[in-house]
Amino acid sequence: MSEQPHSRRDFLRLSATGAAAAAVVSLPTEASTMEAEARPRSHPPAVARTAHTVCGVCFWKCGVTAELGEQGELLHLRGTPGHPLSRGRLCPRGVGGIGMHTDSDRLRSPKIRRGERGEGVFHDVSWDEAMDEVGARLKRIVEKEGPGAVAFLTHGSGDAHYGHLARALGTPHHTHPAYDQCKGPREVGFKLTFGHALKSPEPLDIENSECVVLIGSHLGENMHNLQVQELVEARVRGAKVIVVDPRRSTAAERADAWLQIRPGTDTALLLAWMHVLIRDGLYDHHFVRDHTEGFGELRAHVATTTPEWAAAETGLSARQIEETARMIGRAAPHAVIHPGRHVVWYGDDTQRSRAVAILVAITGSWGARGGYYLPTKAHLPSIHQAFPTLPPYPKHAKRRDPGYPFSIGVNVNGVRQATRDGKIKAWVVSGTNLITTLPGRGETLEALKKLEFLVVIDILPTEITRYADVLLPSAAYLERPDPLVATQARDPYVALREQVAEPVGESLCECNVAALLGKAAGLEHFWAWTSMEQFNDAVIDGHNRLHPEEGLIDAEQLAREGVVVLNTDTPIYRSGQGLGDGSVRAGAELSFPDFDGKVRGGRVKLYSPDLDRVYKDKVRKGEDPTGYEPLPTFYRPRGGPPGHVRLLYGRSPVHSFARTQNTPVLHGREPENAVWTHPTTAVAFGVEQDEYVEIVNAEGVRQGPVRLKVTARMRPDAVYITHGHGRNNRQLSRAWKDGADDSALMTRYAVDPLCGGTAMRVNFVRLVRVHQA
Repeated sequence: MSEQPHSRRDFLRLSATGAAAAAVVSLPTEASTMEAEARPRSHPPAVARTAHTVCGVCFWKCGVTAELGEQGELLHLRGTPGHPLSRGRLCPRGVGGIGMHTDSDRLRSPKIRRGERGEGVFHDVSWDEAMDEVGARLKRIVEKEGPGAVAFLTHGSGDAHYGHLARALGTPHHTHPAYDQCKGPREVGFKLTFGHALKSPEPLDIENSECVVLIGSHLGENMHNLQVQELVEARVRGAKVIVVDPRRSTAAERADAWLQIRPGTDTALLLAWMHVLIRDGLYDHHFVRDHTEGFGELRAHVATTTPEWAAAETGLSARQIEETARMIGRAAPHAVIHPGRHVVWYGDDTQRSRAVAILVAITGSWGARGGYYLPTKAHLPSIHQAFPTLPPYPKHAKRRDPGYPFSIGVNVNGVRQATRDGKIKAWVVSGTNLITTLPGRGETLEALKKLEFLVVIDILPTEITRYADVLLPSAAYLERPDPLVATQARDPYVALREQVAEPVGESLCECNVAALLGKAAGLEHFWAWTSMEQFNDAVIDGHNRLHPEEGLIDAEQLAREGVVVLNTDTPIYRSGQGLGDGSVRAGAELSFPDFDGKVRGGRVKLYSPDLDRVYKDKVRKGEDPTGYEPLPTFYRPRGGPPGHVRLLYGRSPVHSFARTQNTPVLHGREPENAVWTHPTTAVAFGVEQDEYVEIVNAEGVRQGPVRLKVTARMRPDAVYITHGHGRNNRQLSRAWKDGADDSALMTRYAVDPLCGGTAMRVNFVRLVRVHQA
């Protein structure tokens, strides 16, 4: 463990991805460097005006100010000053967002399939012809099978539009595939414990923390803008950083403690940390006494989960476990135990997230300065509050997808299974490439073949667009207005997403696509607005009428500055947790409802009565109760076949999931991925540094060629690769076959029994040398 102080420059410089991290903390005037490199430098065009939007490259929703030339051409993207989630700065992905607008491979016109589904052969049609086809086929399916036979699978800002359409149609099957492959188990785990899901962005007070714990969170590579900024500042200020990761990540490079854990054993470590905190009296006695229930059961549960026990399971030393537990205990309650974002790993992920939540509770970090602040949010009116003349939504049809006892929302794996079973007949897919998003690709392809009708809306020809019956071109985020953005933060705010560039070809914004689909389905009476400007004006008026206590939204200021921050003195800490500077941010009321939202005992559930009930019911029925325990229980992860190592994956600071690999400039910065392996693993496979290899999984699926990176920063029982490369549609002229597609290797997955999340770190691979021409 290093105790020496570090400057911000040192923190950023000493990692392989430091340059990318630097982009997020650089001055706004430096943020357009990558786009500037793509233009001639001799006579830079003059900026004639600016416009405001919200970044759509990832989920973080940073404020963006676009600079436009005299002819309305898009010149630069900069961070919007004063935006609560980005503070005037953009990450490399956001800076490269212009490339999503200028990509030469964009879909430009509506298309109807010719030939077999999956061949990718289409003919261009008009929007009227496309809507005639959609309307006729959707009406036929709904008339014959009912509205529950239609499912909407969407991602991004279009969710609101398609959610409205789904409710107007009467189908309950509107799902967000990324949720179940990302944060679903975390939301369920915290809701079972605190009664609250964490939502996005996570309410972490990193800037005031005295100890930050990252468990498999690749901050600095996964560019969660504000969290990266705050982590750098906290580290420079002297906050301790603990990183738990099988790989020496960017954050691990400059951490006080890097715990190179055996994959799949994180719950054992968390239980051992609880053991030390309780044994040594380092937990928050007052918070536990006043706000929790089940502490006695927890104390008994962790009595045997000693550091020595956990050391044998995790591959760490008992000393490392003891020292890091005390580091957390000394900092508590001003400690951030990061809950993670992508947490769908091994199939026991809700229970692991429960262990994180319990650790947060016993350290008293909930509602504490430097821990988990209590977020605020502008309460924008519902669509029926903004447009009271709309007809009420029809009653939802009965669900046809198999559910899970604690799933929040509709589970995408359940929708896929119901489609394979013939219960769901039509999909409307927007902004999500299900072939690379979902594990078990064969099951996705089977579901696609079973469908009677598939509509896909996207900006690029991704893998799933090849299977569409009707393919519709969507405007990129810079080309469309969208509903006002209001996410949770320290201060309630509202941000504007206005159109800053002309749509490419015949592409339309998703607000118009959803309205056209609604009209085609005979539901035009559910659209009482003719433009997003009219929609947003109604929302502003509704907020100012219904929630004046939050502060009024000034429409003129919003148009001028792109963001309006409302009441900034709302308490975000519980009593006694103020900043000590005379501020009034402390004194928030704590509320801990049950999982169903009702407040009964009003306490944090260390021992979960909801899980206890289901567990006992499983036992009574003679069913396997494993995974339903009322306290998190560690089960040793299953190993792979001989001669194979576990496949791990993560994000790149340059790319956003699998969305930007074809984007000009960003592709040039990182055109392919590389596979990390330990030197002893490389020797065992007979491969060497920088040569190209194929990755072959236990079922014989092959990916590559991909460059090999041999490094002691990786555990010998696993290999690591960044996600999103190796694209398999030739129309993606830059990203096609560059690198390896990790999702193709995820033929196995483990389903979380509590929420239905599909865990993907259960695949095992070997490396095979290939000869490059």
